[in-house]
Amino acid sequence: MNSDKSKMNNISLLGSGARRIVYDLGNGYVLKVAKSKYGIKSNKREVNTYRSSPPPLRKRLAEIIDYGNQYRWLIMKKHTRKFPNSSKHKRNLYKLRIMFKSNGIRAYEVLTRRGKPNYENLRVNRNGKIVVIDYGNFKFHR
Repeated sequence: MNSDKSKMNNISLLGSGARRIVYDLGNGYVLKVAKSKYGIKSNKREVNTYRSSPPPLRKRLAEIIDYGNQYRWLIMKKHTRKFPNSSKHKRNLYKLRIMFKSNGIRAYEVLTRRGKPNYENLRVNRNGKIVVIDYGNFKFHR
């Protein structure tokens, strides 16, 4: 019982948006909990995008390790390295968007409406490669 309680103490609120609440599980993963039916849709879209993407693109999406049967929650790998404000990374982001598009995926919300990186949804991994941490608005197109 005490070990379960100590595990619960490591959980902290990371952020809250219009559709979902994100908790840091304290073990290198985050829990995204839907606040509404739109949050459930976002979770479902992330799971489907992750599972359906070809391996080169899947490496650019934060890994989903588990999710609820009705998409009310999902567990995703936590990435903490901020997306750098550099011309090199911006060029790589535009290339990544083209990669998604050529694979039938519209990568919404990686750029702002003004065409600048959406820093809240982007991180870099240990190798400096871009990782998208919020892809609940991505859409498949034919």
